[in-house]
Amino acid sequence: MEPNPDREPGIPTDLLGVARIAGQSLRHIVGAVTKGAVHTATDLVDDIRSGEPISQIFDERVDLFRRAALSALGLTSTETGVPVETKVDAEDLKAMGDAMITEGWDSAQQPRELHPSFVPILHDLTPDEARILRFLAVAGPQPAIDIRTKAPFGIGSQRLADGINMIAAMAGCALPDRDHHYLGNLSRLGLVRFSTEPVADFRRYAFLEAQPPAQAAYRSVKMRAISSYRSIYLTVFGKQFCDACFVLGDYTGGGWAGDDRGDIYLGKGPRLP
Repeated sequence: MEPNPDREPGIPTDLLGVARIAGQSLRHIVGAVTKGAVHTATDLVDDIRSGEPISQIFDERVDLFRRAALSALGLTSTETGVPVETKVDAEDLKAMGDAMITEGWDSAQQPRELHPSFVPILHDLTPDEARILRFLAVAGPQPAIDIRTKAPFGIGSQRLADGINMIAAMAGCALPDRDHHYLGNLSRLGLVRFSTEPVADFRRYAFLEAQPPAQAAYRSVKMRAISSYRSIYLTVFGKQFCDACFVLGDYTGGGWAGDDRGDIYLGKGPRLP
């Protein structure tokens, strides 16, 4: 089919193109279309499912759905063909939500093992962040420490350093010094969690306390400084994401996939179960 010369340049006219613009899955686009365009969207999806090539679907119908989908998702196209954000009022949001619920009654449209947000989440990751996720998936919760000045009952205690950990280095990141940026983004995406609970093996914290950032924090004050034991681990959603997106079978996390080091305890402190 010959291209339409009147079509706005730079704007995809198929469902995949709309999905790329909106950063949403096909299911989300169809669900987000306002009620006035639901029938058009449904008919178009039926055509695609029946095996009809997108290139043979009528230009007018595809373009109509494209415009409706962009509008429903708060986007519009400029003269140059670049989508821009438009104002969405309360009624638009209600229409989008109702359309999503109505479309969601079709069990075939419901995601099961693969959540529709997995693909856009992958696009939001750097390679180093992917390495961190893979490491946490096989190595489990990892220790982290905050360093604070010691004060009676913690009143007036000052934080000197926080979140000191070795996750990025142990995961083989190219830029391990950017671990706070990486972990912050992974937390924003709901993949990792920062906990005040320590890991089971307290001996692991001694290694963190010997690291240069921790030693610099200890020396930065004349008064005594203490460590607060923390941990960083994958959320349930993060585990599901890693299982779906990474090959974990042959990866051992530098030997941390198992915790059988065969060493012995020396001195005082809690023992492993």
